[in-house]
Amino acid sequence: MTERDIAAAPDTSRLTPVELRTYRAALRGEVLPDDEPGLASLLARDILFPNTHEPGTYVPAPSRYLETQLTDAVLKALTGVTAALAAVPAHVRELEAEQQRYHYSPSPVGTLLLRTVPEVNAETIRTIQSAESEILTAQPGHRKPQVLKGALPRDLQAAQRGVTVRTIYRTNGRSNPTQRDWVATMTRAGAQVRTLGEDFLRLIIVDRKHAFFEVYGDDGTVQPAAAWYTQDRGVCAVLAAHFWQQWERADPWLPGETDSGAAKDDGDTKTTKIQRTIVRGIVAGKSHRQIGENLGLSERTVTAQVSKLREALGLETVPQLTFWWATSPERLLP
Repeated sequence: MTERDIAAAPDTSRLTPVELRTYRAALRGEVLPDDEPGLASLLARDILFPNTHEPGTYVPAPSRYLETQLTDAVLKALTGVTAALAAVPAHVRELEAEQQRYHYSPSPVGTLLLRTVPEVNAETIRTIQSAESEILTAQPGHRKPQVLKGALPRDLQAAQRGVTVRTIYRTNGRSNPTQRDWVATMTRAGAQVRTLGEDFLRLIIVDRKHAFFEVYGDDGTVQPAAAWYTQDRGVCAVLAAHFWQQWERADPWLPGETDSGAAKDDGDTKTTKIQRTIVRGIVAGKSHRQIGENLGLSERTVTAQVSKLREALGLETVPQLTFWWATSPERLLP
């Protein structure tokens, strides 16, 4: 019995208007032709019986018998519906097998705005707990100790069940004791962590099927309590590509490593903060003009800063400068 059959099945617990009209005619003793509308069903259900003394007329079943007949009819219908319901799971499995046979993979499309911190937390926890292969996380902001401690069991469980976990933090997070503890525990479980000394997009990507990312207001400011959640495979792919760009530029935070290897801005450094920002832009492939636009400086000022830094380091070319930067602890400064 299909869903359409169930919907179209007559209500056998009561007479139809046609049957009721014929039933009343029989009660009045009228002679009814064999093809009288509704007569055949009334006879089949033993609601009317032929009057053997007066051919063409019919007598009704006793009222106590009517209740039994109508109840039995309903029970038969319910039996059919119950059997149909019981068959649904097996039929669904058959359809799933057909999908697998033809390598069909649904791609849910849609983006949901999570407006509050509880909404964001509930959805991210649910998604991370169901992760099957990969969790990519970029956290540019300061994470409160209670947040890190609360997330550790969930993140650790994911890593221990074989999920690849990669996380990017800001460089200044290396001086956060709670963050160092999180990194030490997670890296021992196989997770990989890197740090980046510049702003980047906050996001979480799970299995390339789910993504959470920042919400920006009309004025361009980040809405800290909210997040976009999407299952659009195209959006997830773009965000994953963005993550990998940041990952390649970030510095590994090795197991057991603290902030002891980071340079201290104690007045003895060779670079200024603006020069470090400029060099990071160069390493990212940006032109002097683009770097200047981001910093609110002229292209000439950016070029002058690069020349000044090369002179201070005794370097002749920009490639030499980028090589020095790749090995210098000053890249870990903000």
